[in-house]
Amino acid sequence: MTDRVSKPEEQSVDSDYQTDKVWLPNVQRKLYQWSLANPEGQYRDLWNWVTNLHNLRYAWRTVAANKGKRTPGIDGKTVRSIQQGLGEAMFLERLRQELRCRRYTPSPSRRKLIPKPGRPGEFRPLGIPTVKGRVVQCAIKQIMEPLFEARFWHVSYGFRPGRGCHGALEHIRMAMRPRAKAEDGKRHALPYQWVIEGDIKGCFDNIDHHHLMDRVRKRVGDRKVNHTIKQFLKAGVLSDEQFLRTESGTPQGGIISPLLANIALSVIEERYERWVNHQQKLRPHRTCDGIKAAMNIRMSDGKAGRPVFLPIRYADDFIVLVSGTLEDACKEKQALEEFLKDKTGLRLSPEKTHITSVEDGFNFLGHRVRMRWDERYGFTPRVEIPKAKVLDIRYRIKHITSRSNVLLSLPAILHMINPILRGWGNFYRFCTGAKRILSSIDWYVRDRLWRWMQKKHPKAGAHDLAHLCILRETQLFHMGQLRVQRFQRGWMQTPDFAIITGEPDA
Repeated sequence: MTDRVSKPEEQSVDSDYQTDKVWLPNVQRKLYQWSLANPEGQYRDLWNWVTNLHNLRYAWRTVAANKGKRTPGIDGKTVRSIQQGLGEAMFLERLRQELRCRRYTPSPSRRKLIPKPGRPGEFRPLGIPTVKGRVVQCAIKQIMEPLFEARFWHVSYGFRPGRGCHGALEHIRMAMRPRAKAEDGKRHALPYQWVIEGDIKGCFDNIDHHHLMDRVRKRVGDRKVNHTIKQFLKAGVLSDEQFLRTESGTPQGGIISPLLANIALSVIEERYERWVNHQQKLRPHRTCDGIKAAMNIRMSDGKAGRPVFLPIRYADDFIVLVSGTLEDACKEKQALEEFLKDKTGLRLSPEKTHITSVEDGFNFLGHRVRMRWDERYGFTPRVEIPKAKVLDIRYRIKHITSRSNVLLSLPAILHMINPILRGWGNFYRFCTGAKRILSSIDWYVRDRLWRWMQKKHPKAGAHDLAHLCILRETQLFHMGQLRVQRFQRGWMQTPDFAIITGEPDA
């Protein structure tokens, strides 16, 4: 009897999920194509799609699948408590009625301070919205994202579907690669001589709401959607039972925050429109697109001795490659700082914003990028593993295999070490010379485990310790076995809504 009752319900839930998976990409594809066809237009009818039950159900599943589902907001409710109490269907139906009747008001976020890794005494404020707030934010983001994704430029990589830090690093490497060969067959001339390392001070906490909403309204003309976004921006935070108003900044920790930050920070690449995506002064006879035209302008400006600037941004971390003199780079750094302050209310961090030579190298997204002279080819750009990161993972392994953990079992130690090695190895396996460094860390891990075994079993001989290692069920992850290769930008996945029907991947 129980099976007969539960089986139709399971089929209904699965059917709803499949329907949602078909409905949402179709809506997103329509919005994406409209945004491509109307670069300056506003889409004015989004609220019905935001409050559609298909969209809310899909947003609920996204929130329920997130690791933060067990973290409550100020109301103390988690995903599980809602499922066991009111139920998913009733919760979403009530939320939909609140939204459509305009009775929904976002609750303040619960602030939690997260320690910054490698910076003792420094914390990053993180806002934790309620589960209801997360679902509404996700529902708005799912509808808004295609409109802005169609207008974001190719030099932006952070918090965008199908893009990541490895694509940004490969873009930098390809941009820095010298093209012209000298008479000796080697590449001597560098396309860019300097780099401005940009770091925005307190980006998520200092974005001006007025400028941000102006940029949102350029694409979103629905007043109800804009009003709800503004309510989230002004909802405030609750820290140690004290309510704090949010007069600036995006709700850090919220699902919609990365998209809003990208909308605000896209002014950085738009400042360099001439060299990134040339759209002004379009000539009727020009057949190439803005990206190709910008590449031609970079070449012509470089040959004419005019300064050229090429930004590449990952969220609030960005660099600007400079072709010109050090004086040109210094002037641009000052002008960029004033431009950001005027457009977004943000400031560059004076301690972390530098101008360096590409030959000396710079750090970006946890990697070291520099030019290296090769006797066979000339100057060659390299993306390398920083020495500080190698020392950091060695310290973490040493801490896990210290004498204070001798009471733990060997499988428990391996369960602590393997995720670190797997994540670190996959993150750095696209670097130049990664094979040698990964193999050296493997040797260090085996040595530390052997020393830990000697501390745990001081009376056991080498043969007995080796026998214990062979019999273990959990195997050590070896980073040296990972395939080391150069990252290909073609591996970046195109989101489903950006694949237009009739294309090869559609």
